[in-house]
Amino acid sequence: MFHLKSSLIRLIAFPLLILLFFIVKLFADGNSEQEILLSASMWLGIMFLFIVIRSFLRLKFAFSSNKKIQEHITYIFTEEKIRTEGETFDAEFAWNTVYKVKENKKWFLIYQSAQTMNMVPKKYFTKDEITGLRRMITENNVKAKLRKE
Repeated sequence: MFHLKSSLIRLIAFPLLILLFFIVKLFADGNSEQEILLSASMWLGIMFLFIVIRSFLRLKFAFSSNKKIQEHITYIFTEEKIRTEGETFDAEFAWNTVYKVKENKKWFLIYQSAQTMNMVPKKYFTKDEITGLRRMITENNVKAKLRKE
């Protein structure tokens, strides 16, 4: 499974350490500052491209290998719990087990842990339903970053 927060540190720290090694090596070999800057820029660009491609491929693999998240999922929110229904599964969890909720312009991100979340698209909600869900989140004392609209 791809965990962005833990992977991000490795994805950034490792290339920067390698880049630092190359810069030190180039200084030791007596290269000019301009050659070192050009070489460092080139390697930094290559590493950034590698990070982007690697992240995309890992996320694509994570999505394609988990058939449950590819199903049509229905969410039912009540005062006590959240129920999820898919074509091959049926699950529910209480509000007090929700790690946190983040809301952005298009989604409610309901985290079950620091790394696992349910992405609920807001396009299927009416304005009153969005207001009601925000109220449920607040009343259940879930750690949340909700929009003010």
